[in-house]
Amino acid sequence: QVQLSPPWTAERRRRFLAVGAVLALLVASAWEVRLSPAVLWDGLVKLPETAALFLPPSAGGMMDSLVSEMLVTIQIALAATFLGAVLAIPIGVLAASNVVANRSVRSAFRLLIVLVRGIPELILAIIFVVITGLGGVAGALALAVGAVGLLAKLVADSLEETDTRVQDAMRTAGASELQTFFAATLRQAAPSFVAHTMYLLDTNIRSATLLGVVGAGGIGFLLLNASRVNQFDVVTMILILMVIVVLAVEALSMWLRRAVR
Repeated sequence: QVQLSPPWTAERRRRFLAVGAVLALLVASAWEVRLSPAVLWDGLVKLPETAALFLPPSAGGMMDSLVSEMLVTIQIALAATFLGAVLAIPIGVLAASNVVANRSVRSAFRLLIVLVRGIPELILAIIFVVITGLGGVAGALALAVGAVGLLAKLVADSLEETDTRVQDAMRTAGASELQTFFAATLRQAAPSFVAHTMYLLDTNIRSATLLGVVGAGGIGFLLLNASRVNQFDVVTMILILMVIVVLAVEALSMWLRRAVR
């Protein structure tokens, strides 16, 4: 007799139980937040009426302020990306298993990355606003610290995904560990480093907008004020400016990746 279904091995039972646990967690979460299909459908029905409040976009007579604060947001994101990269790249290198042989060292840096990632940038912004006062400095420092958790992990993962056969070949040819790292490991991961750094800049631009809500500088404060007084057309204009900046960053990222390759 031919068995059409695979046997229920211990591994298959574990996978089945894991999927069941995830589904049960999703159902319990939906129940806890009182997710209602009726409310969702009612929102979809009213979507055209709601969208009409945001159109057509308008600067509300303060285009100069919007552009000025958008430039501040970009400056915050650039400063945070630079500071974050300076801190994150060495930490990511020391957390990569194929770069650092000492398990205790790389585990310690992995733990540092996890600890930093566990603190939301909004909380960091509130802390730095208390320390440095209102303004872009608090936002830049908060995003720079947050960048360590994201970029360092991406850097470590990129290094660990490089082709180790190239590194082994260089060691066999007599290259030192430092020469192997710069000529083989780092060279392979360089395009990924550029892509991750530009992704971080993209993320920081959006995050800097949100941090402005807590007084950390940038266009977020104007976005909050516009939404509070129901100037939804101004909200749309701010979103358009953000999309333009993000598209420009994406174009720059594509150009840099081609240049590095």
